[in-house]
Amino acid sequence: MNRKRTKLFKINFSTAGVVSILIFIGSLLVVAAALVIAFRTYGHGDMTIAALGFLAFFLDIFGLIVAVRDGKSRAREEGVPLLSKIAIGLNIVGIVGLIAVYVIGIVV
Repeated sequence: MNRKRTKLFKINFSTAGVVSILIFIGSLLVVAAALVIAFRTYGHGDMTIAALGFLAFFLDIFGLIVAVRDGKSRAREEGVPLLSKIAIGLNIVGIVGLIAVYVIGIVV
C-alpha cells in the first residue's frame, strides 16, 4: 500500500536562517557598542570604533554565507526557506549600511 502522508502544517524551518538572523542582531549590537564608544569618548576612540565596525561587517558577511549555503544545500523542489531569505536580505542591508557609513566617514 502506497499512502502519501499529509502534514497539517508544512513549516519550512531553517536553523541556518535563525543563526544568520542572530548573527545580524549581533552585528547590530557591535555597531551599537561602537556608537556608545564614539559618543562617550568624543571621537578619541577612532581605532576602536573602526575595529568594531569591521567586526560587524565581517559578521554580516559570515551571516550571509551561512544563509546562502543553506539555500544551496537544499533540494530544488524544497526551495530556500523563508527565514534564510529574510536573513539574506537583512545581512545585505547590514553590509550596504556599513559600507555607506564608512564612505560617508571618508568623504566628510
